[in-house]
Amino acid sequence: MKRFVSLIFGLLIFVVTATLLFLYAEVPSWEKYQQELTSYSWFDTALYSTAGILLVIALFMIIFAFLPSHRKRGLYLKYNDGEIYLNKRSIEKNIQHTVAKYNDIRQPTINVKLYQKKKASYIDIVVDLFVAQSHNVQTLLETLREDIKESTEDFSELPVREVKLNVLDQKLLNKRVL
Repeated sequence: MKRFVSLIFGLLIFVVTATLLFLYAEVPSWEKYQQELTSYSWFDTALYSTAGILLVIALFMIIFAFLPSHRKRGLYLKYNDGEIYLNKRSIEKNIQHTVAKYNDIRQPTINVKLYQKKKASYIDIVVDLFVAQSHNVQTLLETLREDIKESTEDFSELPVREVKLNVLDQKLLNKRVL
């Protein structure tokens, strides 16, 4: 998406710059075309509206560039005796080992979001999974949620803000593994 926005922004800058240069360059062979373009009633409106849109987009992109992003791929944790870099992949592996303890959980997909702020860093966890049994599912999910939260907090020494478990239905997905 960023590349697409950059491409559109670049093309818009190119068109406006080329048009402005075309209008103000004093080339004798271009004078006829310049006078013809400025004689159209729509040309000034189109030129000014394009320049206005360009300014708004440029202002938006500049503001967007300076907004802080608290989502990180890894976190730097500072302690009295040094720093530790905690990788997103290591937390995902820890959660996979925790989920693997449960025999009724099938094909877990784990998504971890790490947030690093000045005062308090935290973790959000989303797990998509299939449940093999049909009874006591709610109890199993509550136990799994607490176990994931506890093991992740013990491993990372960071608070887990949210553990979201999405139970998927095999029949609705129409995907069969043989």
